Amino acid sequence: MSRTAEPAEGAILLPKRASFWAAGALLMGLAGQLVWAGSYVAKIDARFDALGEKDMLLAKRGDDRFGQVNARLDSLERDRSDTAGRLIRLEEQVKLSVDLLREIRETMRAPPRR
Repeated sequence: MSRTAEPAEGAILLPKRASFWAAGALLMGLAGQLVWAGSYVAKIDARFDALGEKDMLLAKRGDDRFGQVNARLDSLERDRSDTAGRLIRLEEQVKLSVDLLREIRETMRAPPRR
C-alpha cells in the first residue's frame, strides 16, 4: 500500500508524471503574458506622454493667443480717446455735408410759377 502525502495548505504540487518540458512551457507562457502586459502598459504610457505634449502645445498656443488678444485690447484702449475725437469730427463733417446738400437742393429748385 503506497502512501500519498497530502499537500500542505496553499502549496501547489505538480503531478509526478509532469515533464520538465510541460513545466517549462507553462513558465514560458506566463513569461510571455508578462512581456505582453509590459509592452501594452508601455504603449499606454507612450500615449499619455504624447497627449501631455499635445496638451502643453495647445496650452502654449492658447497663451500666445491670449497675449495677442490682450495686446490688441490694450491698443484699442490707448486709441479710444483718439477714436472718440475722430468720431466727433466725422459727425460734424457729416452735419456740414447734409446742410450743404440741403442748400444746394433748395437753390436747384425752380422758382414757383404763378
